[in-house]
Amino acid sequence: MKVRVSFVGGKELDAALNQFTPSKRRAIGRVALDNAGEITAKAMRALVPVDTGGLRESIDVSGTLSRAQKSQHTKQAEQERFIGPDARPAGHLREFGGDGNAPQPYARPAWDQTKDQVLDRISDELWVGIEKAVKSAARRALRAK
Repeated sequence: MKVRVSFVGGKELDAALNQFTPSKRRAIGRVALDNAGEITAKAMRALVPVDTGGLRESIDVSGTLSRAQKSQHTKQAEQERFIGPDARPAGHLREFGGDGNAPQPYARPAWDQTKDQVLDRISDELWVGIEKAVKSAARRALRAK
């Protein structure tokens, strides 16, 4: 599922992030996306049907996909995070049905419940990361004198 968003303050945020090196921008973005993604991951864990608990325990926020998942994914953005279960088949079989079982959606309802919180949290976390990086750079500059 692809999600496209727009928000107020994007130009200012972009300008603030562009004062940093690419690796620092990636680090700030990674932390923001991981922290915000955990909101949806937590909701998914609460909604997923539980047999043994293995599927629930496999739900995480990650920057990597399994080999099988990668074969079906084309990178869409500089920063990407993935929220959901690992590559075990039970994940998509529960969500969409299969093997004679009816669908038991948990991922989409979790996203629908949390998307506004997640998007707000991304913005907040990016600004927090920028502020921390600016303060850190100022401390380093003082020590260098």
